[in-house]
Amino acid sequence: MITLCTMPESVAPPTDRQLTLGRLAAVLVGLEALVLAGFVVFYLVELVLGEGSDVMIVLMSVVTMTVFVVGLSYVSVGLWRRHPRAQAPAIAVNFLLVPLGIAMFQFAPAWLAAAVLVTAVATIASTLLMGRLD
Repeated sequence: MITLCTMPESVAPPTDRQLTLGRLAAVLVGLEALVLAGFVVFYLVELVLGEGSDVMIVLMSVVTMTVFVVGLSYVSVGLWRRHPRAQAPAIAVNFLLVPLGIAMFQFAPAWLAAAVLVTAVATIASTLLMGRLD
């Protein structure tokens, strides 16, 4: 006999550790969104003061960063609520931050480069360790 659909198996509720790691991942991704929002404000202030070298470059940077702020905010809320589609973008964005953090040691203060690197690795680890979200 062929069945066309199957009933999903009951999923065990997350452990306290998984909930805590999920909340940590959500907070870290939210922090990343907040930092990017700060850059958006900085760029807009520079634009208003006339310090930007090219208005279109500044505006496109603001638009791009705003898209990432909205996306990261959405991912942060998804991780907090344990939505199954929130883990992949959180991991992908932070995997991109790892080489950035490493490269920053060459041109930025060491504490800033270390902060980017540690935050990225901590977010990846906490997102992976929060368990599979079904």
